[in-house]
Amino acid sequence: MVYPEKSKRVSKIDTYLNCAEVFAYRSTCLKRKYGAVIVKDDVVISTGYNGSPRGFENCCEIGHCPRMAQDMHQGEGYGICRAVHAEMNALLNCSRQQTLGADLYLVGVNPSDNTIHKAKPCPVCARNIIQAGIRNVYLRVGEGEDEYIVVPADELKWLQETVDNKKA
Repeated sequence: MVYPEKSKRVSKIDTYLNCAEVFAYRSTCLKRKYGAVIVKDDVVISTGYNGSPRGFENCCEIGHCPRMAQDMHQGEGYGICRAVHAEMNALLNCSRQQTLGADLYLVGVNPSDNTIHKAKPCPVCARNIIQAGIRNVYLRVGEGEDEYIVVPADELKWLQETVDNKKA
């Protein structure tokens, strides 16, 4: 979380990333907490965090993560994951008309110690971000002021490489 120094204001970007971080703390994921905020014309239009679909048991409730139990890492085993990702939850609450030209702010938090995890969307979320017409994605990469990167949505990694693609 970025805090102001004395009478200085927190930048707009860090403010929106702070909002995404707050929503990450609502996450029910035991592996990684993510929060997302979609902003258009300086107005927050949607928020999301990762967790099970509404009305279904989440990993906090069942007491374990199937992906962690199998030592799976980022990009692996999403088929057995109980969570809808933060980016998807934020996008599902909007129409495409609302998201065209908007920006998405994304923060990842390590549940064990609440430190910042270098955020990045998975390929499925990246495809949906692009399809929704999001302009830029702001990814918090550190704890401090201005510790973020901006990725134009159309430059996100939206296709996971296969073993065959890596050889080519």
